[in-house]
Amino acid sequence: MSIFLAMAFLIFVWSLNYIVAKIGLRELPALALASFRLVTAGIVSLPVFCFPKMGKGDRIKVKVEESQKSKLRALWTISYLGFFGVVLNQGCYTVGLNYTSVSHSALIIACAPIFILLFSRALRLEALTGRKAIGMALAFAGAAAVGVEQAGRLGAGVSGDLLTVLAGIGLAFYTVLGKRPVAEYSPLRLSLLTNIAGAVLVSPLAVWEFLGLTRTGQLSAIGLEGWGAVIYMGVLASAVCYFIYFWALRYMTPARLGAVSYLQPIGATLLGLVLLGEPVTRRVAIGGLLIIAGVYAIETHPRGPEPEQELA
Repeated sequence: MSIFLAMAFLIFVWSLNYIVAKIGLRELPALALASFRLVTAGIVSLPVFCFPKMGKGDRIKVKVEESQKSKLRALWTISYLGFFGVVLNQGCYTVGLNYTSVSHSALIIACAPIFILLFSRALRLEALTGRKAIGMALAFAGAAAVGVEQAGRLGAGVSGDLLTVLAGIGLAFYTVLGKRPVAEYSPLRLSLLTNIAGAVLVSPLAVWEFLGLTRTGQLSAIGLEGWGAVIYMGVLASAVCYFIYFWALRYMTPARLGAVSYLQPIGATLLGLVLLGEPVTRRVAIGGLLIIAGVYAIETHPRGPEPEQELA
C-alpha cells in the first residue's frame, strides 16, 4: 500500500511539473530555469551532511586501510548518478520543454521504460522476452507518430523533442545504474548526495545565467511565478520525488519502476489542455495510446518464471 501511495504522489507531482515548468519558462530563460532548479535541489539537500549515516550499507564494511578507496568509489558513484539523473535528465527535460509542448514532452518521457529495459537487459538485470519486444515495437511506433507530427512544425520543436529523448536516456541510466548502490546505501542519503553532485556540476552555468540576468535587468523582473516554478521543481519534483524514486527502487526492478513514466502523459496532457490550452492532435492521441499500450505490455509480464522464451 505504501508503494502505491508513493507512486501516486510521484505521478501527480511529475505530471504537474510539466505545467509548472511551462509557467516558469514565461519569466525565465530555459538554461536559467534548468540550472536554478538543479542548484535549488542541491541546496535543500545539503542537510544530508548533518544526518547520521543511515542504512545497512552506510555502516563501515571495509578495513581502515581500504577506507580511502571506498570513499573514492562512493564519490564516483554519486558523481555519475548526479550527472545522469540530475544534469542530463532534469536539465535536458527543462530546456527541451521550452521548445516543445507538454503532451510531446510527456509522451517522449513515457518511452523511458524502453531505455530502462534495454539497459537492464545489457546488465543482465532483466530478461527480454517476446512480449516485451512487442511492447517496445508498439511504443516505438507511437513515438514515431508523435515525431512525424512534430516534424511538420518549426525545427525548434524537433530540437525540443531530441533534448527530451536525452532526458529519458538520462533517467534510464540513473535508474539502472542506481539499482545496486541503492541496495547498499540509504535511499535518502544517496538521493540527496546525487542532487548535490548535480548542483556542483551545473553551478558554473547557474552563476553565468544569474550574472547575465543581472546585467540585463531581467533578474528584477522575475516574479512569483518564475521563482515559484524554481522552488517547486527544485524541492518537490527533484529533491522529494527522487528520494521516493530511490526508496521505491529498493523494492522494484528498474523496468517496473520505470512504468511510472507511462502514466505521466495522461496527467500532463490533460493538465496542459485545461490549464495552458494546449491542443491535443489526433496523431498525438494515437501515438500516446500506442506508447501506453506498448509500455503496458512491457511492464505487465507475469511475475516469477515467465512462460515466454527469452530472446537471444
